[in-house]
Amino acid sequence: MLRSIASVAALCLSATAAFAEQLPVPQTDFALKAKVQQGVAMELAQSGGRLRIHLSGGKMPAPVLGIIDLKRYKMLMMLPDIPKAAVEAEVPPAYRTAFPRGEGEKIGVGQAAGEACDVWRVEKSADLETPAFVCITADGIPLRTEVESKGKKQLVYEATFVSRAPQSADLFAPPPGTQIMKVPPGAANLLPGLGKLLKN
Repeated sequence: MLRSIASVAALCLSATAAFAEQLPVPQTDFALKAKVQQGVAMELAQSGGRLRIHLSGGKMPAPVLGIIDLKRYKMLMMLPDIPKAAVEAEVPPAYRTAFPRGEGEKIGVGQAAGEACDVWRVEKSADLETPAFVCITADGIPLRTEVESKGKKQLVYEATFVSRAPQSADLFAPPPGTQIMKVPPGAANLLPGLGKLLKN
């Protein structure tokens, strides 16, 4: 009897694993505009595994410009109050809803910004603490992310405009002469104002 139960459990686990796939990644250059939590406006551009992100409005203490290396998952953040300076740190959780990593199960289709997308349920992710539903286009552009909390879905990211076009390499590099400071994990609060920028 115990052997039969173990066999059934193993089959269920195998079936679950079979449905899990790596989430799609961008296959083309693009730029988009999106809305995120707390009334913040987001502008994204992507090329060659690098992401340029600009956040403004809402409860942001100041506009934020960052460049994310999606392969290393490091973020260069330009400091609004310190010219010619940038901080390199791990990508903060608040910035990961647009590009969650991990495995998911394709459960349906959706639409955002006039684009069709596949809805993926992500049970576990390195970037999201709760189950999430991510709508991603066939060529890997994430258009919407909802997280599940206490049985309810909460919209945390949604694209409002998408343009596929080659992006200039200059967008994904700090200005010439920029001094880069590396911040160890958990040490963002050591720099005045940086902790607030990373958490928003």
